[in-house]
Amino acid sequence: MRRLSLILVALALTVPALAADLPDRPIRLIIPAPPGGTSDIMARVLSEAAAPFLPRGAVVENRAGAGGNIAAAEVARAPADGTVLLQCSFGPCGANPALYANPGYDILRDFAPVILTGAVRNVMSVRTNLPARNVQELLQLARSTPGGLTYGSSGVGASNHLGPELLRSLTGVEMQHVPYRGSGPATTDLIAGRIDVFFDNLPSILPHIRAGAVRPMAAVSEQRLPELPDLPTFAEQGVPGMAIDSWFGFLAPARTPQPAIAALNAAFNRALAEPAVRVRLVELGVAPLGGTPDEMNTYMRAEVARWGEVVRRQGIRAE
Repeated sequence: MRRLSLILVALALTVPALAADLPDRPIRLIIPAPPGGTSDIMARVLSEAAAPFLPRGAVVENRAGAGGNIAAAEVARAPADGTVLLQCSFGPCGANPALYANPGYDILRDFAPVILTGAVRNVMSVRTNLPARNVQELLQLARSTPGGLTYGSSGVGASNHLGPELLRSLTGVEMQHVPYRGSGPATTDLIAGRIDVFFDNLPSILPHIRAGAVRPMAAVSEQRLPELPDLPTFAEQGVPGMAIDSWFGFLAPARTPQPAIAALNAAFNRALAEPAVRVRLVELGVAPLGGTPDEMNTYMRAEVARWGEVVRRQGIRAE
């Protein structure tokens, strides 16, 4: 507790001085998603909380489309002065560089990491009458009926598509992919028993789990989830390496001056340290993060390498 207090004091002293390294204009946060979803709400919470530590606050602009590539390409071409940021996520900053032959940007060349902001945990659920009670029984069932089991996704390249593909690559089982236009229709069909398996963000699937409409089988995380403490992880069920976060962060265009990066990092770290912000993010199902630009750089590069390998090994291409 004393260490946190010291960090907050240090931030309070340094943020105003650092803000002088940014242009006297609002920061534009480009969000690769439509309004209303978790990523959009999260960006608005952080933009409001960081506003006192920025010269002219921050505004959110939604640029949905092409799996996040439209937003990423726009920010890659934006002025490198610290006034335009991309909200990074699993797609444009993890899987898309391998999924698309030409996404319109180079994630490792065209951007400068600013900060990791949060992560949403995931759960693998199955239809309630599936004759398998745990991961090993599911794998045995899949091996006894190759291609007979189906898994839904919100579209090619989404985390709930590549999650099952990672499971296939680790275990060698066959399952049939059924893509949908969004998570909602996939959840509906899981509840109705028309598909067998679905990986989904915890906030979206938790109400259906609690209602008994679907059956959770594994936490897709390193540790058990506080909301589902009795649900084992994949590693606990004999499949290590199956931990997938739907993560968020901010990137600036490459060649943004380091003083501007430092100012942005300090402002958003200060926002993430606010108790009210942390409570609101947890309400959204987001685990607050934070940290240095170097930490985000290391994490993002690992994600690009990890999902690039899965995409190539499984022969996945976005249309």
